[in-house]
Amino acid sequence: MALISLVYVSFAKGKMSGDDLETLLEQCRTNNEPLGVTGMLLYRDGYFIQALEGEESVVMPLFNKIALDPRHQHIIVAYKGEISKRTFKDWSMGFKNISEVDFSKYPEYRDYRDFSHEYFANNPTRAMSLLSSFYQEVNF
Repeated sequence: MALISLVYVSFAKGKMSGDDLETLLEQCRTNNEPLGVTGMLLYRDGYFIQALEGEESVVMPLFNKIALDPRHQHIIVAYKGEISKRTFKDWSMGFKNISEVDFSKYPEYRDYRDFSHEYFANNPTRAMSLLSSFYQEVNF
């Protein structure tokens, strides 16, 4: 079976409170762990960026279920491909609310301050780059 990474961006239909985000994160972890899915979820002012890693036969049905979740809309698959090893191997679902992050402190990410549908659609690798950046910040 092929190990894949799938990264998507979506837009919340409504503002997510801290409690809403906690509930969502708990659901992700509860669902992913028994499936052997790892990943990371970022949230910023109504935008989600999520990476899912695992066997393709598990990740694709999970993503299809996520795509039907009424809490979000305008899903963009930023990346889908085979991987030889997991990036987020220690997390059934890592999480960071980046709504308060001051991107001016990260010169390489200055243009991340203004997320939009077009921003990710025009350059899908931005989503994975952002996920990897915050993962490394936590783990190093």
